[in-house]
Amino acid sequence: MRVSKIFFLFFLVSLLGFSQDENQNLESSLVIEFIEHKVKRKQTLYTISNLYDVPINLIKKYNPSLKGDKISKKMVLKIPFITTAILEESIKEIVEKVLVSTRTNQNLFDSVPKKKSIKFGFIAPFNLNKIEIDSIENTKKYLEKLNLSTLSLDFYSGVLTALETVKKLGIKTQIDTYDNENSLSEIDNISNNKSINSYDFILGPLIPRNINRLSLNLKDSKTPIVSPLTSKKIEINKNVFQSIPSVNSQRELMYTYVDSLIIKDPDPCVMIIYNRSTEKVKEKLLKRFPYAELIDTDLTKGLVDPEITDSLLVEQKNNLVFLESQNLNVITSVSSLLNSQISKERNIKLLSTYRSETYENENISYQKLGNLNFTYPSYFFPSYGDELDEINELFIKNYGKLPNKIALRGYEITLDLILRIAHMRKLTKSIGLGETKYHQNRFKYKNKGQGYINESILLVKHDDLEVVEIPSKK
Repeated sequence: MRVSKIFFLFFLVSLLGFSQDENQNLESSLVIEFIEHKVKRKQTLYTISNLYDVPINLIKKYNPSLKGDKISKKMVLKIPFITTAILEESIKEIVEKVLVSTRTNQNLFDSVPKKKSIKFGFIAPFNLNKIEIDSIENTKKYLEKLNLSTLSLDFYSGVLTALETVKKLGIKTQIDTYDNENSLSEIDNISNNKSINSYDFILGPLIPRNINRLSLNLKDSKTPIVSPLTSKKIEINKNVFQSIPSVNSQRELMYTYVDSLIIKDPDPCVMIIYNRSTEKVKEKLLKRFPYAELIDTDLTKGLVDPEITDSLLVEQKNNLVFLESQNLNVITSVSSLLNSQISKERNIKLLSTYRSETYENENISYQKLGNLNFTYPSYFFPSYGDELDEINELFIKNYGKLPNKIALRGYEITLDLILRIAHMRKLTKSIGLGETKYHQNRFKYKNKGQGYINESILLVKHDDLEVVEIPSKK
């Protein structure tokens, strides 16, 4: 089903925010100007919002005396806004900053595009069939919960913001958006669309089984299919691009890093905390550290006894603790108890061969991870600092909220795909460009014979409240 009225959902999302963790103070990163508006007869917050192109939630934010949506004639409201002129002047600067300074990225930005008109399809499980469009209240309740619809909307907001950016570079884009409803039959319907082979690329679907179905249906097509969000194994046909490196690839980089640690310190004290799902990881680590202490959290019902860890960790050596569990309770408890056992005499370093989305949970303390110099491989750099100010302005202008990780992913991958095609005409020909680097995401596709996989992986370490990249030999 082609999406035609999805902006209705964006209107509601602007009231709710992209996700439950977007509560940062905008004033710390933006200079917001105000004008005064005297309410006229029959005006509502909705009409005033449309008049100034400012989301209702921002009007309410800067007018705390408002009670609900009620306003009255002659009431004076403060209207926040960012002028179009300011945005126009800063667009070039935005692009320069989002493309981190590397030779490849500068070539993409500075050279004249060879292809100035790009058409692509975006497929995501918006699940409009599950949303009661006629009931705003029920729709708001549905969108307050993290689900495939909110995930799709977050990502889509990034896609649309990227189109706004490339427009300033003289690149015209046409996007056809489809709701695959998380249904294989709907994927089949989309596959039979006459436009499907006319696209420069297809971004999505988001779910592995849907990607597999689409790639199977289009295995003889020359249209590139880009998998945007999964690191799980998918069907890699000749026209498929997997944009997130596999978990195994991430772990292999970590093993190489561990080997470099052994060269520097061949006899550390090592503890491996694991479960049944990471048995193979435990075995690979044991080959490197045959005398490592083992804690199977499946046998301990997710509990790690502090007396045991206290007795195993020593003062005379470096202590390396490998946390190979994606269980939230295990992660929070282990990071807390290890923090309590750090001392001037006892150094403890926490490592993992894979950092899952579980670590995004608000109950996991970045301070505690920083105290343990938590180190892991990653496909993205968790950057949310001042360097994102200009991008944040675009999202605030369009949606009234800061972008979350998924929205930024949508922005940067779309920007990268369009720039690659604009300057190389075809996505497959852009492989020779090497690595392209953005604030959070990096892309270095390699032809695997039966498709392309992003091999850009970095090592990341928490240092106090900062997150830094560890230089690695790849």
